[in-house]
Amino acid sequence: MQLKDRIFLIWSYGKPQFLVGGVYNLFCTFLLWNGFSYTFFMNAFILKMPLYAITLFLLHQFRDKDRCFFYINLGLSRRKMEIRVLLVDFLTLAILLNTVLLLHG
Repeated sequence: MQLKDRIFLIWSYGKPQFLVGGVYNLFCTFLLWNGFSYTFFMNAFILKMPLYAITLFLLHQFRDKDRCFFYINLGLSRRKMEIRVLLVDFLTLAILLNTVLLLHG
């Protein structure tokens, strides 16, 4: 499996998490740009964990149960896919907030 295939699978698996996380990331970036507080930088990461937990809970409640077998048949575990989605989402937040701090500071 090539890298572009893995990226596509991560995107297709985590599309709802990326949508919710992207809105949160942009909102935090906007608030940091307007408020510029170093404590907000840490609070954004702390508040991201409960938001992500709520998102995962709702997705597991309403997601099609047979959907996970597609990824299992490809040799990818659901836990690894969730970890990859989480890492991409947190790295996106870190890059956005660091960019604001570098440009605004």
